[in-house]
Amino acid sequence: MRSVDLVLAVVVAAANLTVAATLLVRSRGGMAMPQVFGRPQPFPRLRVAMHACLGLGMGVGWIIKDIFPPHTTGDTMLFNVTRVLLVTGLVTALLVAFQHARAIRDKAAR
Repeated sequence: MRSVDLVLAVVVAAANLTVAATLLVRSRGGMAMPQVFGRPQPFPRLRVAMHACLGLGMGVGWIIKDIFPPHTTGDTMLFNVTRVLLVTGLVTALLVAFQHARAIRDKAAR
């Protein structure tokens, strides 16, 4: 792994896991709706799961992939675990997006 890839993998993992930890702490374990960057974050537990899966799947999976030689059992298992984590993160992101009803501002109603 080149140094740029390693830095990117560490940044992706750290950023996603930091956002997950921040959401969990600010939401008091998922009981309240926290504000991050001045915006309310509904469904904090789903968002924590999404960011944790993305951080582990993309960042940590990217770092660990060079431990195993290509086309070995360890490489295949890591690929499958990373795929499951990323699909879980995607499904969670879609659940958050579709469950949160956004208000549509109607200019004609004003």
